[in-house]
Amino acid sequence: MPLSRRRKHAISQLTRKRTRDAAGEMLVEGVRSVESAVAAGAPLIELVVTPEAAAAPRVAALLEAAQAPVHTVAAEEMRSLSATATSQGVLAVVATQHTPPEALTDATTVLLLDGVQDPGNVGTMIRTAAWFGVDAVASAPGTAGFFGPKVVRAAAGSLWDVRLSHAPDAAALLQQLRRHDFRCYGADLYGTPAAHWSPARPAVLVMGSEAHGLSPAVRDALDEPVAIPGSASREGAESLNVAVAAGILMHAWQGKG
Repeated sequence: MPLSRRRKHAISQLTRKRTRDAAGEMLVEGVRSVESAVAAGAPLIELVVTPEAAAAPRVAALLEAAQAPVHTVAAEEMRSLSATATSQGVLAVVATQHTPPEALTDATTVLLLDGVQDPGNVGTMIRTAAWFGVDAVASAPGTAGFFGPKVVRAAAGSLWDVRLSHAPDAAALLQQLRRHDFRCYGADLYGTPAAHWSPARPAVLVMGSEAHGLSPAVRDALDEPVAIPGSASREGAESLNVAVAAGILMHAWQGKG
């Protein structure tokens, strides 16, 4: 099925956050990522493929399983639609899905990202949260959007394994969750060492920005800060990458809760 010029333009603009937000659509690119979206039952709108890619047995099977309209474009047209430098010739347009923050009160575990700006870190934390069985991931202002191309690639198909929410006010979300008996924890250099942390449930775990950590309002709203002590003899490593730190704390969180 051919793709109209107007629709090609609309898809090419989905690399922009403003367009994604207005359209309620996002791009998923690459064979493996689209396979993950199909397997997870993501709300597919359409698939776009080059003739060369469609001829591969793996892609042909993917297109058959997708149960969504399939459009064929030339390789040079695909490059104009893609957000990647080297396209695999397959992309999907998927409807974005947000859980309202007030609906998070029925979760058991929520990971809140407070100003995490790097899309790779955000995507990795979504993927890690899915691995450890966290119910929902919420973003506060200053956090990279969940549906940008770099976040989608780093999440590696996990976007549909957790509930995603955006909280306009992180401290207000924590207060709301506390009213529903949540305990509020956050990663902080001066918190309880993770080895001695005894998290309760339901609970929310907050990870702060790469450069500045937790915002003051969020830090004040915590029940307990949690730390990951490092080696005092290794002065060259000033801090952990926030996605690595989140993985360590989620392992402790889910294992002890």
